[in-house]
Amino acid sequence: MYARQVRGDNDTVTIVATEAITAKRLVTTQGAHTAAKAAVGVALFATDSGDNISVGCGPIEVVQAGGQISADGPVKSDADGKAVATGGSGITVGYALDAASADGDYIRILLQHGGNS
Repeated sequence: MYARQVRGDNDTVTIVATEAITAKRLVTTQGAHTAAKAAVGVALFATDSGDNISVGCGPIEVVQAGGQISADGPVKSDADGKAVATGGSGITVGYALDAASADGDYIRILLQHGGNS
């Protein structure tokens, strides 16, 4: 089910999307946007359900933010796969390397595979 290849210094996996996926959002190993679950990585492109999707799972990935996030702060995924500030609850999927000032900003995150679950 997984194909692995090198993308610069970061790894990429290909998985089958189980729902429509938006680019630059967090996804699970099941091929869906993640909420309350650990993320395997960030969708590199948008795709439809049933199609293959390339997922960046390197240590540092660019992701779309779902609101204000402080640099160096822990992030989790919202239901749409956007990175949001953890706020003390939820599964931490990484740490923001950049600050986000609003919903829709793009930031770099240091992925924490497996989350804190």
